[in-house]
Amino acid sequence: MAMEYRTSCRAYMVWNYRQEIEDLNRASEQGWQLVRGGCFHSRFVKNPDLRFRYQMDWRNVEDMGRYVETFREQGWEYINSTFNGWHYFRKFYDPALKEEDYEIVTDRESLLAMRRRWSRMLLALGAAVLVYTAVCGVRAVRTPNLPWLLQILLLLAVCVFLLRGGWLMRDPDAGPRGGRGLLRAYFLTLLLGWAAVLVLLHLRPHFVTNSQTEELTEPYVNERWMDFEVYYPDHYYLDLDLSADAPFTFSIVNDAGETVYTVTGTEIHEEHIRLWLGRRWYWFSSSCSGAFELNVRLD
Repeated sequence: MAMEYRTSCRAYMVWNYRQEIEDLNRASEQGWQLVRGGCFHSRFVKNPDLRFRYQMDWRNVEDMGRYVETFREQGWEYINSTFNGWHYFRKFYDPALKEEDYEIVTDRESLLAMRRRWSRMLLALGAAVLVYTAVCGVRAVRTPNLPWLLQILLLLAVCVFLLRGGWLMRDPDAGPRGGRGLLRAYFLTLLLGWAAVLVLLHLRPHFVTNSQTEELTEPYVNERWMDFEVYYPDHYYLDLDLSADAPFTFSIVNDAGETVYTVTGTEIHEEHIRLWLGRRWYWFSSSCSGAFELNVRLD
């Protein structure tokens, strides 16, 4: 008879490794025995005649053979290890044993050491994300816009998630925290949030254009050029570099005929002029009577 296999795609946070152990034990009771454990997916084989109790250990191992043999002497069968240092073990279920008899790490100091290592790692990652978020926050204060604001909120969510996990790993008696539904909702929110950031960045008008002439046969009067559409209201930023022989007027006009920005001069060099643009069509308008060179950047 052909063996029946299945793959389970479930993600567990490090502070919820006990939840993964409980799920493996429950699967074994239902006849599904672990073949290979993984960070994001695990492989099972159908065998209702067996029943195991599973455990996981996390550490960097120099002598894998000796490490596995140590647990084998205690009745644990080694299954596999993951790239990030988690090791899966199992032993046959004996209803005469108490649940605490299935603890793979029996001394409190070893358990504390494992959890402290993860706690330090998570807290360090959370601190790094927090510093990066602060850097992004400084830029957002200088040039606020919707994509930057959304990115900062998402980074703060990641930071809180990591710092909370690091704090939870400091408690050796902590059981599973939060259901899988909450974890899925968190990651789905992050996924949708980053997708929204990419969409917003894609929809922003972003271009560099220039116009120049050495002489004019006749003056420009409200010459319309460079039409563009704004898909959502936000702050947008204009860089303007102008050199002209005679006064030059540069304007941005919307499809209602309203001038939202205008400047006149012969030498204009401005960066990050903040403009609030609503959702509609706009274009550039120029008036001049002499030679000029104009470079415009909008994003």
